Amino acid sequence: MSTPHKSLKSERPLRVDGAFWLDVNDVAFLGEERIALLEQIGERGSITQAAKGVGVSYKAAWDAVDAINNASPKPLVETATGGRGGGGARLTDEGRRLIAAYRTIAGEYRRFLDGINAAMGDSGAALDLLRRLAMRTSARNQLFGRIVAVTARTVDAQIEIEIQGGDRLSAGVTNESVEALSLRPGRAVWALIKAVAVGIGREPDPQARPGTNTLCGLVQRITRGDGPAEVVIAMPSGVTVRGVIAADLLDRLAIAEHTPACAIFPASSVIVGVDN
Repeated sequence: MSTPHKSLKSERPLRVDGAFWLDVNDVAFLGEERIALLEQIGERGSITQAAKGVGVSYKAAWDAVDAINNASPKPLVETATGGRGGGGARLTDEGRRLIAAYRTIAGEYRRFLDGINAAMGDSGAALDLLRRLAMRTSARNQLFGRIVAVTARTVDAQIEIEIQGGDRLSAGVTNESVEALSLRPGRAVWALIKAVAVGIGREPDPQARPGTNTLCGLVQRITRGDGPAEVVIAMPSGVTVRGVIAADLLDRLAIAEHTPACAIFPASSVIVGVDN
């Protein structure tokens, strides 16, 4: 009779584990990685130095700060632009308050998990569930808002979403999605848009097709590479949106940091997401 390679009794017991986050407007937006980045910003006063402190790239740190400020009712980080190696950043009072709240709750959460593991023994069902629920999206633009109008058509519907600061954008979804996600005026939603679907212009396009979204502001930063450049536009509300543009067109339009620019994308490129 053959002997199994490894006895089940030799396996380490499975444990329930997980992470928690803070919500704003019923939306999860602040977890351990971002808290660590905020703490580094508070200590060092620089996004460049904070990125080094938590072991992420300068660009990833900036992206995280944009996402945090976009999701929060009040900015958690205030920044001053000064080039790749310059500028400064500081936590607002709201940022410091949320860090303190997070760290206090983190201790209680860990004690809660320890109690569950002591009670459940070797069961891994809860851990498997946590793994299935862990999901991230590749969409670089994740804008929180509320539906203000739903216009039904024959096979699809146009959803109008008001994001922070009062700007509005349109999304095209199927009628089945309207029903399945309970998309109604007043519903809190996420608008997800891939950066590659967002074009950049110096001003609104007068020849844009109906349903085209146009969000304008000032260029916060530009990242150049071997291919198209990525442009991050900060709207007057502080919400940021990013898109891509060919490097030669960027120069031809004289789009640079601190100059006016617009993010332009079709309603069909907007994915509408809900939390529950």
